[in-house]
Amino acid sequence: MGEITVGDHIPTNIKLGYIPYTPEHENICSIGRPISVDLSKILPGKTVVLVAAPGAFTPTCTERHIPGFVSGYKQLRDNGADEVYVLTTDNPFVQAAWGKALGNKGEVKFVSDPKGAFSAELGLASIEGDEYVPTRTFRYAAVVIDGVVRYLGVEHNGSLDRSTFPAVLRFLESAKL
Repeated sequence: MGEITVGDHIPTNIKLGYIPYTPEHENICSIGRPISVDLSKILPGKTVVLVAAPGAFTPTCTERHIPGFVSGYKQLRDNGADEVYVLTTDNPFVQAAWGKALGNKGEVKFVSDPKGAFSAELGLASIEGDEYVPTRTFRYAAVVIDGVVRYLGVEHNGSLDRSTFPAVLRFLESAKL
């Protein structure tokens, strides 16, 4: 399959891993148990923002890409987003710790894309990965309305402008959901 495009349906056959935030596990080293995120139950009837990053705790992802989604969560909600998910190929424990390190209190769901299977299904993963992780997602953001991609911003050649919080917010504001 080639790269997913605006107008395509999001595949729902792959479950993502997620550890819900709870106040009793607020400490970055105290983490609950993973659960599965079933997109077939989440996407219908909702506007969902999916943001993918090559890796948790990596410099660009941690310093410039993902923080805007955490600090701007309320703006996304105010402009029609029902839920916001940040995904990498890292395991759910790393994702949970990364979310807490970025100040997230459970509003944004930091999920694991197991072995990059979901992003690969979208045509948005590098199966070569790197020396640390065998598969990496591309850096991208999608706004999915009722299971259909309505916005897709994929970064190429080291750019960081299509998958950012401002780009997604501009789309949501212009769509007037």
